[in-house]
Amino acid sequence: MPATSCTAHRIRRTGMAMACTVLILGLVVTAVVTAVLAGVQSRQTGERMDRHLQAMSTVITTEAYRRVELLGHLAASVGSHTELTAEEFDAITFRLAYRGLAGTSEVGFAVSADDTQVQAVQRAWRARGSANLTVRPVQADEHRLVVLSRSLDGLSTALGSDLSAAPEAAAAMDGARRSGQVTASPAYVLLRDRALPASRQRTSFVLAAPVYGAGPSPDAGLLRGWLLMGVRGDEFAEGALRPIAQGALNATLSDVSTPGGERPLAVMRTGEPLGRAELSRQSTVTVAGRQWKLEIEPTTRFAAAGDSHLQQVLLVSGAVISVLLAGLVLVLSTSRDRALARVTQATSALEADIARRREVEARLREREAELEGFAAVAAHDLKSPLTVIMGYCELVEDNLQGTPDPQVAGWLSRIRSGTSRMQHLIDDLLAYAAAGDGALDLSEVDLNRMVADVVMERTAHLDHDRPSVEFGRLPVIVADAARLRQVLDNLIGNAIKYVRHGAAAQIDVSAEQEGDMWRISVADHGIGIPADQRDSVFGAFTRARGSEGYPGTGLGLAICRRIVDHHGGQIGVEDNEGGGTRFVVTLPITPGASKSALARENGPESRYPLYGSGRR
Repeated sequence: MPATSCTAHRIRRTGMAMACTVLILGLVVTAVVTAVLAGVQSRQTGERMDRHLQAMSTVITTEAYRRVELLGHLAASVGSHTELTAEEFDAITFRLAYRGLAGTSEVGFAVSADDTQVQAVQRAWRARGSANLTVRPVQADEHRLVVLSRSLDGLSTALGSDLSAAPEAAAAMDGARRSGQVTASPAYVLLRDRALPASRQRTSFVLAAPVYGAGPSPDAGLLRGWLLMGVRGDEFAEGALRPIAQGALNATLSDVSTPGGERPLAVMRTGEPLGRAELSRQSTVTVAGRQWKLEIEPTTRFAAAGDSHLQQVLLVSGAVISVLLAGLVLVLSTSRDRALARVTQATSALEADIARRREVEARLREREAELEGFAAVAAHDLKSPLTVIMGYCELVEDNLQGTPDPQVAGWLSRIRSGTSRMQHLIDDLLAYAAAGDGALDLSEVDLNRMVADVVMERTAHLDHDRPSVEFGRLPVIVADAARLRQVLDNLIGNAIKYVRHGAAAQIDVSAEQEGDMWRISVADHGIGIPADQRDSVFGAFTRARGSEGYPGTGLGLAICRRIVDHHGGQIGVEDNEGGGTRFVVTLPITPGASKSALARENGPESRYPLYGSGRR
């Protein structure tokens, strides 16, 4: 009996030692794996921030360059008019409201004058059609008077203001005069905004382009004045950076052109800061002669949902498994071989689970890298070279004006046509990728106004075969305005485009309530869609038979379906009485829709053609 007790005690002691050994080893392995995973995640997080910074810097530079390039073209157009009038200025700047230039508040034309010329300038420009011009000079050696202006944000303009009162704007105009290039001003509050309450005053900047006389005019080559574009910093940054940030990044944009004189330009807050200073990033970009600093920091949404707690889960799981293994060894100390087999099996399962987790994480990281890489390539490596190609084509065409060569002109035309098709394809791909992602920005949408805007934009350039577009009194609905506009733009654009050659499009847009859904219909009398393809046409890169001779990427209807699905609705196509097709979009009625929208929809119907008979 004593010998048996001693043996049992020795076996228990051996089993306890083995259990402790297993427990310690399990905890050590878990700690090591957790530490390695933490290091890998930290490095990958830093790399993600670097990629976001590069993408945001590229977008800021690209968006600023769009405005600089557009203002330069407008300045050249203004200079080509020997006696510029207010009517001509309005025609030149009319399309600015449709260019999608976030933050652009106003564009104006300013001229230089001394004290003896102020009243003469006022009389001269009133005679040219600026009837409301009343100049307000300030005490200065040189006055810079705004004689023509167009508001792009619906607020009052700076017409008649003396920009010498704003040293920042004057500095930009002086820089443009010296360099002959578009020049940006330091950050400041626009003169037109200084009358607003302090809570509504926002930091902005001005782009100034010199306007020179051109053609046979007496002042050819001489400075006539400046074309100026006011841009609000916060709206510019929001429009450029928020689609990339996706609520995961905060950004700050500052003007650092003057050493020691940093001026905040815009602050974009999309969420609560993560509080990790080592992940903050910054870079400097050059915009029209100014140096801007872009700073970004991650928010609490930056880390993926699974990554934020993965280390804790792994540590707890490893500790629990280690304890269970140790208990198993202790309980089965009398059956050492079987216990060792179970320990080996459990350890293998743990290693396989860790391997699977690593594999899943690797696939997620690869997918994320592909998506982010695609966004960066589409925003810079694809679109920027195409812009350069188009620019050089224009330069070559300008240099060949004196000695035209039909063959070279044909080559250039093919280059421009191919580049344009590539730009459309890239834009459609980006729109398709973003159509079903992100939260919907719901608001009240006036379909009457939206349809009229889409039709105006689609037909303003047409001189012949103008379409006849009719729509009844359409309701106000609740939807994501930007995405719904994409749907209507695609459907109306297709109805205008897919008609038989030589015929003018006839389009009918209507909307009615059916139960708890809105039914929006866009009908045409075009070439139609074969019955066996009415489902497949909503697939990506799919085009119906008979559309081969018409331009297009095959993504328009696919984008429409993704947007409508994202709203919780449906889109389909059916025959239209009298020939053609009828696209039907159904969208749910949001409970928060205004009563005025329902009253307007239920009011007396008034149908009228937008084009064709000349009635509105």
